[in-house]
Amino acid sequence: MKTYCDSNAGSQIEPVLWNARESVWIISPWLGKDYAKRLASLSQKGIEVRIITSNVDFNIDSLEILKASENTNLRLMVLDKEKVAFIHAKMYIIDNKYGFSGSANLTYSGLNCNVENLNIAETNEEVQKIRNDFMNLWMTFDGKRMSKEELSSGSSYSIRESLPLSINFEDMDNPDIKGKELVYHPYYFFEFSFRTSVGKSPPVLFENSGFVVLDALTRQIINDNLLGSEINHHVIKTYVLKTENKYGLTIHQPIIRDFREAGELVKEHIIKENTKHYTQQTKRRSYDKIFVPYPNIIRFIKSGFVQVPVWHIEIVESERRHYENVILGASGKKWGEFIYCPECQKKILIDQAIICERCGTKVCHDCIKKKGFIFTTKLCGSCLSKS
Repeated sequence: MKTYCDSNAGSQIEPVLWNARESVWIISPWLGKDYAKRLASLSQKGIEVRIITSNVDFNIDSLEILKASENTNLRLMVLDKEKVAFIHAKMYIIDNKYGFSGSANLTYSGLNCNVENLNIAETNEEVQKIRNDFMNLWMTFDGKRMSKEELSSGSSYSIRESLPLSINFEDMDNPDIKGKELVYHPYYFFEFSFRTSVGKSPPVLFENSGFVVLDALTRQIINDNLLGSEINHHVIKTYVLKTENKYGLTIHQPIIRDFREAGELVKEHIIKENTKHYTQQTKRRSYDKIFVPYPNIIRFIKSGFVQVPVWHIEIVESERRHYENVILGASGKKWGEFIYCPECQKKILIDQAIICERCGTKVCHDCIKKKGFIFTTKLCGSCLSKS
């Protein structure tokens, strides 16, 4: 283990930190805003980033950046000194090959100005010792970290490339509303057209146009006219969203980050949907053929990336009436409805529910019962017990 004591600790840490290939584990009580952005960027490239830091005023902007960039590769532990402990250790473990511990915070002053002391691991065994110390702290405090609700209290988020949020359910005094969550879901969209002719004497004309939406999380084409209309008829904008702890907030990060990949998936869909049999007629005979659109004839008139705000409003009217409305946040149109089966509390789409033929209650498939052999009646559990 070698040591370093000078005013440029970043010269030791940063060359390996920002060139990480697999993982970055950091403990830093104070966390600079620009460094938070770079850590978020690393996580979005598929690098596992774990951060242990503190709930202090200095970190407010940095924490908002990390929360807004939340993805499966980014794991954030924020400790409140009033409730748990003040974390004062500083550690950096990169790719499980490089290890640093000492006094340097991940801030401009810590890495460039202050005279800091570092212990620098030189062997794999020394790296593992620092790594083990990190994991011991992570496991000790994992259940005591601040919750998403606590971190969201009074926070604001810069929502980029999103549909406007024109409907806001602020009336939490309504006794029937038990919960509400705002979810931003990422999509790619493409307006396309193609026109071509094949064969001779006479040629056969093929043409089509349309609007295609691709889910950036599942890589699936979404055949939903309401969603397509929502995206196609609202101007994409950037705005600041203040949560003020009035609702849950989830901002999904796209799995597809390459626009070319999104375009190729959409072209594959268009080709598949427009591949068809046709008859080529000549003077002497007719031929059965298959038309397959070439990718180069498909023209994208308009395309883009967009985050769509969607409200999930949970409502409890009675013991037998518990449901969730799904509402598109830009237009305010109802997009779907889920119900909670009153028998087992399973959440199901309302279209998948079965209606009790005696009391009219909607229940799930598993909880509907049949009575009678010749003339069967579908009953919920409550009605069956009374019969």
